[in-house]
Amino acid sequence: MLKPVLIVTCRVSSEEWCIEEIGNVIFPIDPGLKIVKTKYPGLIIVYSRLDSRSIYEIVLKKEYGFVQNIIPIDIHGLFNIDFFSQVKNLVYEGERIKLKLRIRGRRGLSRIVWKKLIEFLAEKSVYHDKYSNTCIYVEVIDNDIYMGRGYC
Repeated sequence: MLKPVLIVTCRVSSEEWCIEEIGNVIFPIDPGLKIVKTKYPGLIIVYSRLDSRSIYEIVLKKEYGFVQNIIPIDIHGLFNIDFFSQVKNLVYEGERIKLKLRIRGRRGLSRIVWKKLIEFLAEKSVYHDKYSNTCIYVEVIDNDIYMGRGYC
């Protein structure tokens, strides 16, 4: 079954090139992959049968002309403020991470969600450090929440 494994940001109006670049890297290992343009310019989602970790490590080793950022999807669910507690599954006790939050399609939630995420992380003595090389990405796209651990 296909599941979301990556969020890829592209230069605006270059989505087709971006899809081709990412597709050329993943297709040899998963010919059944699906790459979907969202309604948001410069934003695509990659679906695969493979796990996000292995795909993330492979796509990071390549150079791209149109891809701007690659975000792994380790956790996916429907929007619910309590679902954000899942962020604790991406971190280790006492770790310092850089938290990156992006909300698309829902207005006025950034401060509330940021505060909740910081609270959930504090339960494991994990703190936001803008200089950390480890990022925890939290992406809200309409009614979906995507979270992943990656390199900054």
